[in-house]
Amino acid sequence: MRYTSYVREKEFINKVHKALPKSIYRWKIFDPYHGGVPDAFYAGPKNHCFVEYKYQEDLPKNPKTDIKINLTLQQREVLRLHQNNKILAFWVFGSKSAVYLSHDVDKTVVKRLDFDQNSMSFSNYVKKIVEVCIGEEIDD
Repeated sequence: MRYTSYVREKEFINKVHKALPKSIYRWKIFDPYHGGVPDAFYAGPKNHCFVEYKYQEDLPKNPKTDIKINLTLQQREVLRLHQNNKILAFWVFGSKSAVYLSHDVDKTVVKRLDFDQNSMSFSNYVKKIVEVCIGEEIDD
């Protein structure tokens, strides 16, 4: 059975939510009436953030190949609005091998080489969310 990228993205988000400590409030946002709303909201005693997720199981092998970041215009506008209002908001591109995080809402592509050099492991991404929301590191 072949899953759509939407199903894989949803599974990825669920994996993130399960890996977070219970002290972090997590909300998988589903709003069919207001386009552009980020996929998730996380909050803790230190801070909160909005995250728009994109997921692609397998990445191109050639380091010069572009990986498309399929943020819609509305998603870009909502992330930018939050950022302009001093609310932490970013997009995350996940794959089965790594996680790439960016605050640049205008970025439309990431070269495979850039992805490899600037991505993090899944566990380090979870630690990043914990640090943002709680302000402390967690042990593996």
